[in-house]
Amino acid sequence: MRIALDARKLSRTESGIGTYTLNLARALLEADKEVELVLVCNTAGNRGRLQDPRVREIAFPFPPVSPYTRYALGPFLRRQHFEVFHSPFDVVPRGLHVPLVVTIHDLNWLVNRSYNATPHVVGRMIEHSYHASLTAAMQEAHGILAVSQATRRAIVEYAPWYETKVRVTYNGLDSTRIYPMDKAVAWRTIAPLLTPGTPFVLTVGHGAPYKNHFHAVQGFMQAFGEHPAYRMILVRRVLFRDRALEALLRHPRVQARVLTLSHVPPDVLNALYNTARVVLHPSYYEGFGLPLIEAMAVGTPLVTSTVSAMPEVAGAAALLVSPADTQAIAAALCRLDGDEALRAHLIAAGHQRAGCFRWSACAQATLAAYREVA
Repeated sequence: MRIALDARKLSRTESGIGTYTLNLARALLEADKEVELVLVCNTAGNRGRLQDPRVREIAFPFPPVSPYTRYALGPFLRRQHFEVFHSPFDVVPRGLHVPLVVTIHDLNWLVNRSYNATPHVVGRMIEHSYHASLTAAMQEAHGILAVSQATRRAIVEYAPWYETKVRVTYNGLDSTRIYPMDKAVAWRTIAPLLTPGTPFVLTVGHGAPYKNHFHAVQGFMQAFGEHPAYRMILVRRVLFRDRALEALLRHPRVQARVLTLSHVPPDVLNALYNTARVVLHPSYYEGFGLPLIEAMAVGTPLVTSTVSAMPEVAGAAALLVSPADTQAIAAALCRLDGDEALRAHLIAAGHQRAGCFRWSACAQATLAAYREVA
């Protein structure tokens, strides 16, 4: 089977979709030796990532989120031979000559626009664009891949007539980026940021309100405000301003305890996961929630939310709290800090749970979806 895969977001492998595309492509090649991939790449910047004789790259000169994807990519692909086209994000070409499969990671902009911190006019434009592209993707797709049951439910609630073509294909863990490390090595890696041995809470996620960093910081301060040795590291890629969080982070007590980083290299991020006392992910909404399996895979206890995809992904391997309840967040952090038996239980459960999310399983489920529509 020859599959065309839109790989133009591979140039941004720090993004969830870039990581998804790269790992899925590798797993597809491993899962079926008869599979061939035609990767739609940018003209520069993301070519040559997969060195395999069954991979052929073609360059499309426009960015992924562009009107040219919608209207020019289909005619461009007519010169190519393949049996299924797979878009790993929600912008799809019109006029394809083969069946279309699309991966839907979340319906965030459709669930609640206030979750996304954008200026009013810009937010309306993004909401309109996302609504149009997502609606078109689901309508034109022969198969829809949802990254969790929570995302599948959201799709069916939004457009129940698509239920028969939705399949769940869970993400896997990118073990080349996040993996267990020797603690001494991990502490040396983050020594420029933090004195080795300092207990800290780690929160990772970009800076939209649905990530709930405001309550994460509040919960940390309630839990450990009187414990001066404790720190919080907030790895937060800022998209737009969050004035409430910015004001909180300017408070002198918070400034002394919370280290905010807009970006860290992959080796430092892995070391942070491995040395954190607790990973805190109190998000209001996730299509899947990669930080959950990353924390569980390295053996760091986890506090996360009772809503959206978090209970589904974490299972019994985390303490679940209401993301709006800072007292509950603080209580869970204190409990995990002081109860070594609970920590050991969650670490063991986390290792087992993280093993359920494998790219090989994602590839098999994706191949089944290809064969269903081909």
